Amino acid sequence: MMENEMSWFAESGPDDDIVISTRARIIRNLADFPFPSKMSDDDRERVQILVKDAFQKDEKWYFSPFEQFSEQGKEILCDKNILRKKDCSAVIVDYSDESTCALVNETDHIKISSFTTGLDCEKVMKKVYKVDESLQDKLQFAANIDFGYLTSHIKDCGSGLKFSIRVFIPSIVLAGKIDTIISFVQSNSLSIIPVFKAGDIANFSNCIFDICTFSSAQGNEFDQMANIQAAGELILKTERKIRLQFADNNQTIALNFFKQSYAKAVYSLLLSYEEAVDIISAVKWGLQLNIIKGISEKELNALYFRTKNGHLRYLCDNFSFSFEDDVKQSIDLQIKRLRTIIIQQAFEGIVNEKSDS
Repeated sequence: MMENEMSWFAESGPDDDIVISTRARIIRNLADFPFPSKMSDDDRERVQILVKDAFQKDEKWYFSPFEQFSEQGKEILCDKNILRKKDCSAVIVDYSDESTCALVNETDHIKISSFTTGLDCEKVMKKVYKVDESLQDKLQFAANIDFGYLTSHIKDCGSGLKFSIRVFIPSIVLAGKIDTIISFVQSNSLSIIPVFKAGDIANFSNCIFDICTFSSAQGNEFDQMANIQAAGELILKTERKIRLQFADNNQTIALNFFKQSYAKAVYSLLLSYEEAVDIISAVKWGLQLNIIKGISEKELNALYFRTKNGHLRYLCDNFSFSFEDDVKQSIDLQIKRLRTIIIQQAFEGIVNEKSDS
């Protein structure tokens, strides 16, 4: 399973300067079967067969038993946020752009997810419900008039729907306003989780957060969608407002952040993924502050995925590269070297629009 030219994360999306991606997922369980944690091997196999048959009506779906994935393949699934826990019985992917997928027998019988670039909760919700409606014609799902759809975790009962948006908010963080955003998010029954936890407070990976629906039982699916969409819109407006103030009043500081990160990218030979995220994010902020041109938000957002370990390990294992002799001796060094090369190639067209003179 590799990135194709139409992968969803390589496309532009609304407000993708701040919202890197939006995800919707719904959970469904088949009636008359226990949850996966209590299933026998026979039950697990039967559920897998029923779900496979329900999806096979549409040729765009590719069904893969989980046991057929190598460790490398599982790592790629995690890189693409398709898989969170390395345990299920099958993976089903829409191979047109890999934006919609389903897991069979993970924590629940069916977990359907859809992704898009930028802030667009309605788009991903429509996609998961289109799949759900198709499955409703073929499968009987466990549901209760009082609790809605039944799931293995109480917070997933009800609609079974949850959203998450991944935001990049460096201006808010650097201005010391993140606590205000955390309070706002929590007051709207949402959670906010740092994607990375770098020890260096100046590391731009600290500016990436996942904002998620806390419970599937609060209101109907349209209320849930409207709630997180509205929260995302307020956050991006706040980020842009503070960004303008930062650009006007802290030009030297902003330029220094960009130059340090750009220099590290250009002159490094080996970069870890955490270092790459810091560099990509700092350059992304430089683009937003009009410090640079020559690269797009779309290209920078795609780099977050293209520089992950699973993708690079696949490239190293399946293609020939002219690595230095000492780098050839270690797959970890090969991954770091290839990551550095990919970033350097992506940055070749960058032009610094401002000087520090």
